[in-house]
Amino acid sequence: MTEEQVRPVPWKVIDTDTVVADRWIRLRADACVDAAGRTIAPYYVLEPAEWVSVLALNTDGDAVVVEEYRHGAGVVALGTIGGGADADESPRDAAVRELREETGYEPRELVDLGATWANFGNHTNRVHHFLALDCVRVAEQSLDAGELIAVRVLPLEGLGARLQQSYHQLTWYKALAHL
Repeated sequence: MTEEQVRPVPWKVIDTDTVVADRWIRLRADACVDAAGRTIAPYYVLEPAEWVSVLALNTDGDAVVVEEYRHGAGVVALGTIGGGADADESPRDAAVRELREETGYEPRELVDLGATWANFGNHTNRVHHFLALDCVRVAEQSLDAGELIAVRVLPLEGLGARLQQSYHQLTWYKALAHL
């Protein structure tokens, strides 16, 4: 059977080694064998927590978004509210918590827009997308150590084009059917 005739199936992991494991991320290096019998090693896999991305709208219908420095890209960027879910926390609860921590807002209604893989090539987690409606400010920000986040209230018009992160854009597009 030629390589073109071999159908893709899950690789067999023959060895795995944890490279880094801390409260933020787990990175492993797998040695795998594919359906054609080829060894792929090392194949690095990131195992972060599940993520949430929340497009929040206040009672006037304006977007509540955040501006934050993103070190990986080296940019200050506008984005949806989001972060990682704690190990014992549902994505819905994480969305409400992140919204309150980053902005001080709480929603009257939270619409689950579904989940997508963060990057299924080498990440094990998903991004859970939410639309938070009729948000009202109930508290001050309660940021994690190392966070500096500016809250912006902006009109919805043109917002999608200003979002630079792919999963923030996807949250925007998934929310459009509900706006």
